[in-house]
Amino acid sequence: MMKEQARLLFVDDEERIVNLLRMMFRADYEVHIATSGQQALEIIAAHNIHVIVSDQRMPGMTGTELLSEVRQRSPATMRVLLTGYSDLSAIVGSVNEGEVFRFINKPWDQAEIKDIIADAVEAARATAGIALLSTEVPAHASGADERPELLLLDDSPSHREAISHILGVDYTVRCATSIPEALSILEQHNVGVIVSEAVVGGQSAGDLLRVLKQHYPSITTVMLTNSADADLVIKLINGAQIFRFATKPVRASVFQLSVSAAMKEHYRFRANPALVSRHRVAKSKEPENEELVNSVVKSLSSLRSRLSRLIRRN
Repeated sequence: MMKEQARLLFVDDEERIVNLLRMMFRADYEVHIATSGQQALEIIAAHNIHVIVSDQRMPGMTGTELLSEVRQRSPATMRVLLTGYSDLSAIVGSVNEGEVFRFINKPWDQAEIKDIIADAVEAARATAGIALLSTEVPAHASGADERPELLLLDDSPSHREAISHILGVDYTVRCATSIPEALSILEQHNVGVIVSEAVVGGQSAGDLLRVLKQHYPSITTVMLTNSADADLVIKLINGAQIFRFATKPVRASVFQLSVSAAMKEHYRFRANPALVSRHRVAKSKEPENEELVNSVVKSLSSLRSRLSRLIRRN
């Protein structure tokens, strides 16, 4: 029996763009197009859309606003943001509000966008029927031996003190000032959420987070940033599936909500392991850091056993 064609929705206020995308994908998918956010929402209401790809800069409703609304109305739909400019606030908003699967720059690479769509469709099919917005913490997870802890990866003493003060009321916070120290903590403790700077101890935390997401996808990450480097953030979204971004200096109430959402996501992964397919990382365009990969996989073998045991209990 043949699979039903996956349904795609492309949204851009430039008609020539959506028509071009329709021509590119119509041989393999059922393609819908819209030239406004409102029109897109009407299509979402009428059809089971597997993947939506929206431009960011549109009149009336931005791509970030649209994807945030789609997340509420049709949570199973995989969300991709397409844009031709670098605006850090819009990129961060697309993650924090719309929980995008991928970020694509205009002009796009044809092979890359086809790979992204195929990945998104596969993830949508793999998680069909799962209750995606259920975020209740399991009652039996309240025991100290099962309650996930938080790893703070930051080499600034003042930042660590401030963040530990904000989060220490609700979580056990383990602090690391380097990648090796973080690996040691992950090996020994039940970590559910990582809060991390982009660069720690002179090393990029992005490489560690990408490898972790590949091998231990149930761990979620909140990234601290005050950088105007939108390219770095895009790389982290696609390559490490950062769950939330928090701009510095952090606002306590907003930051607490971000971390709480990340921890709930971790519990969802425990309850429904199939959900991790919605957070698969993009294929790296750069050579793999084999030393780091081997170090993570070797030192965190105990983490894999612990996570598997906790998932089975759910």
